[in-house]
Amino acid sequence: MKTILIIIAITAVVLVGFGATYAMINATNSPITQSVSSADIDALTVAISGEINYPGTYVLTKGAKLLDLISAAGGTNSNADSLAFNTDYAIENKGSYYIAPLYDNSDNCSASPIIKTNINADDADTMQTIAGFTKTVANAIVSYRSSSPFKAIEEIKNVSGIGAATYEKVKAKVTLRSA
Repeated sequence: MKTILIIIAITAVVLVGFGATYAMINATNSPITQSVSSADIDALTVAISGEINYPGTYVLTKGAKLLDLISAAGGTNSNADSLAFNTDYAIENKGSYYIAPLYDNSDNCSASPIIKTNINADDADTMQTIAGFTKTVANAIVSYRSSSPFKAIEEIKNVSGIGAATYEKVKAKVTLRSA
């Protein structure tokens, strides 16, 4: 009987130790998040992907900026193109944000950056050759930005002729500003 009690006690200690180790491992591998009460009606639920350390969906307080979302997602990685996002951009509830790469992720040996077009400054002909926009869409971008410069690459989806498929095709090939 004594032997059985000793075995049970040792097993309990080992299980508690494994549980604590598991919790520590998960705590160091999980992204930093900003806590917001579920009762808080001013909470924003937003997603971030691309060149970010912990892509995913986050809950932030109303009025949060893209910088807050990037921070919650553990920051950008070394391949993030800082010319393709604006940290002061006010994020919107249920929004999805993308941090574009400098180098092509599909080519591990790539030593040269992706050639990109500035959607706030380049002409329609340049946009067609670099990003692959059609002539009509490139002209629509130039027309759109004349009244409202782009503050986030996601805003190109507001341009007539740019749907989800076009956005996915060009999102890594555009910037908001030049170097």
